[in-house]
Amino acid sequence: MKKRILLGASYSVIEPLGLLHLGGLARDLNWDRNYHLVKNHDFESFFEHVREFKPDVVGFNVYTGNHSQLAEAYRKIKKDYSNILTIVGGPHPTYFPVESNQYSDFVVMSEGFGALRKILEGEATPGILPMFNSEKFPFPDREEFYKHFPAHARSPIKSMITMTGCPYKCTYCYNSSTPKDLGDNIPPELAEQLAKSMGLGGRLFPHNIRPIEDILTEGQELAEKWNTKVIYNQDDVFGFDEKKDGFLEKFARQWPNRVGIPFHAQMRWEMTIKDSGERRLDLIREAGGFGLTLAIEAADYTLRKEILDRAMPEEIMFEGMKNVINHGFKVRTEQISGLIYGSTSKPTPMNIDADLGLVELNVKLRELSGGPTMAWASTFAPYPGSKLGNRTIEEGYYYLGPNMASQETSKILADNLSETFFDKSRLRFLKEWVGPSLKDKFHDESLWLQGEELEKYRNQNAELRRIFNLVTLVPEGHILARNYLESPEPFSYERLGKEIESHISYLSNGRGSEIKLDIENAKLIINSMNLNPEEKNQIQILIPYFGVLPKSELVIQRYLEYGREKGFNSTTLSIATRHHLYDNVLYYTGEDNSNSRAHEIPTSMQSQLKI
Repeated sequence: MKKRILLGASYSVIEPLGLLHLGGLARDLNWDRNYHLVKNHDFESFFEHVREFKPDVVGFNVYTGNHSQLAEAYRKIKKDYSNILTIVGGPHPTYFPVESNQYSDFVVMSEGFGALRKILEGEATPGILPMFNSEKFPFPDREEFYKHFPAHARSPIKSMITMTGCPYKCTYCYNSSTPKDLGDNIPPELAEQLAKSMGLGGRLFPHNIRPIEDILTEGQELAEKWNTKVIYNQDDVFGFDEKKDGFLEKFARQWPNRVGIPFHAQMRWEMTIKDSGERRLDLIREAGGFGLTLAIEAADYTLRKEILDRAMPEEIMFEGMKNVINHGFKVRTEQISGLIYGSTSKPTPMNIDADLGLVELNVKLRELSGGPTMAWASTFAPYPGSKLGNRTIEEGYYYLGPNMASQETSKILADNLSETFFDKSRLRFLKEWVGPSLKDKFHDESLWLQGEELEKYRNQNAELRRIFNLVTLVPEGHILARNYLESPEPFSYERLGKEIESHISYLSNGRGSEIKLDIENAKLIINSMNLNPEEKNQIQILIPYFGVLPKSELVIQRYLEYGREKGFNSTTLSIATRHHLYDNVLYYTGEDNSNSRAHEIPTSMQSQLKI
C-alpha cells in the first residue's frame, strides 16, 4: 500500500507552485498525494481532511502571518494522531527554525526538494533540516491538485516559474538574506552549517534554473489540458540571459510554436535600457510576452539606495518605461508605502510626502510614456530575518521598550504581522528627518509621532493605498490625492467623488474633458442598471470614481458583486478596483478573462515571502 502525504497552504486563487512541485517529488517517489488550502485560518476542514485521507505525513507551507495558527493546528494533529509526521517549510521556518521545531517534527529551511526527498525516503532525522544540495525542480503535480481544486483548473490564467533566486540584494526580499541575518534565531552550530551549504554568495535561498525542456513541457500541458489563456511568470526577475543562444533566445525560439500562450513577467528597470535591454525586450515580445511588472518601491533616490538597496537613478525608469511601452507591453509598477523614513544620510521626504511622491512619479511616467497601465502599492511589512525587517527593529521603528531584547522583539513583531500587505501599518514614524544617528537615540520619544498624529499618518497611508490604483490614472493625481488625504474632513465615498469632480474641473488645457465624458457615460450605465435603493445610493456617489477607471461598467459590476457578499465599504471598493484592473485590463489579451479571478497574483519581491 502506498504511503500518503497531505500538503497544505493558506488559500489563494493562485495555484500554490511550491506545493505543486513538492507534490511532484512525492509523486515521483510513488506516494499518494492530497492537497488542502486553508481559508481564513479556519483549520476545521483541514482536520477533516486529515481524518478522511489518513496521511502518513502532513506538510504545510508557512509564511510570517499565518505561522501562529498553523502551530496550533499542528499541535492538535499531533495530539489526535501521534503517528503522523509533520513538516513545515517556507520563509517563516527558514527565519525561525528553532521556534518552528517546537510544533513540527521536521523544519525545512530554504529550498525543500532535497529535504523532502530524504524525509519521504526515511533518511532524515527529525529536527531542523538546512538546505541540502539544490535539486532539479520536480514536474508540478497539477493533475492531482486540480482534482481537489477544480476552480483553479478552470481559471484561464495560470502561474509558472522558470527559476528561483535573484542576483540583486533588495533589503526587503528574502532572496538577499544570509545566515548572518538570522542572528539569534538560530544556534551557532546551525549558522555554521548553513554558511557551508548556501549557494549564490552565501544566501539562504539558492539560484536554481529549470531546464528549458521542462519549462516547455509544462507549458504544453497547460495549453493542451488546463484551459490556459495567459501565464504569469513568477520568477522574481525574468529574462537575464539574453545572450546569443542563451536561455531567453532558446525560449523565444521554441515557446511560440510548442506552447503559444501569452505571458506576463517581472523584470528590473536596469534590464530594459540600452542595447541589452532592447534585445531582451525584443526576445520577450517574440516569445509571446505582453506584460511586465517593474518595481519602483520608493520615489526618492536616497530612499531607494540606502533603505532598499535599489540604487537606480530615476532616469533609468523613464528610459525603461518608454522602451517597454514602445515595445507594446502592458506595465504594472509596484511600490512600497509606509517605509522607515528619516534615518538616511541625506534628508528625504517623510511619511505622507514620501508616499505621495510615489503617486507623482507614476503620474509623470504616464504623461511622458503612456505607462504604467496599472500602479500597485502595498504597505511595508517588516519581516524579521530580512535585512530591512532587522533594521526596522534596530532603529526603533518597531519598539517595545528598553528592556526588550531584539530577539524577543523580532518574535513579537512576527506574531503581529498580518498575512496581507493591505493592512494599516503597525510601525511608529519619525516627526522629521533625523539621520544615521537615529540608531543611537531612537529611545527618545520626542522624535516620534505620538497619539493622534501617529494615527493620522497611519490612516492617511492606508487610505492612499486604497485609492492608489485610481489616483495614478488621473492627470496630476498626486494633487488630487493630497487634497483628499490632508483635508480635516473624514474619508468618505461622497467626499472622494466630490474631490475627483473638483480636480477634473481644475485641470488645464482640456485634460479633464475626456474624463468628464467618461463620468457622464458612467451615469448612463448606472441609470440603466436594476439596483435596489441602497445599492443605487452606494454606486451613484461614486460615479466620478468609476468614470475615471477603464471599462467602467465592469468595475461597477465587480463592486456590486463584492459589496453584496462582503458589504459596501472602502476596503471592498479597493479590492474590487484592483481585481478589475488585473482581470480586465492588465492581463487582458483580447480573450474574455473576466471570470479568471487572476487578481491576487503574488508580486514584488516583498510578496514572494508568502510563497
